Amino acid sequence: MSRAPPRSRLRIYFDVLRSIEKEGGRARFSHVLSESNVPYERFLAYLAELEERGLVIEERSEDGNYLVLTEQGRDFLRELKRMDYFLRGFGLSL
Repeated sequence: MSRAPPRSRLRIYFDVLRSIEKEGGRARFSHVLSESNVPYERFLAYLAELEERGLVIEERSEDGNYLVLTEQGRDFLRELKRMDYFLRGFGLSL
């Protein structure tokens, strides 16, 4: 049985942003962590990169921690979706 090839950093960004988008643009931290299927420490590093780039903000409230897509994050995700669709036409993926 062969293993799936490791995901690229770009693919992980895509998966994180898409999981937030699926929840209406604001998702619980734990939900996104689970959906991204990345170890906790690595997830924190990717999240820091997304925050530095202005794609996601972390929102803390009494009922938990949330990740929120910024407008720039929505634009970036939209372009990643277009790129993924284009690549799949050639049998490739992010």
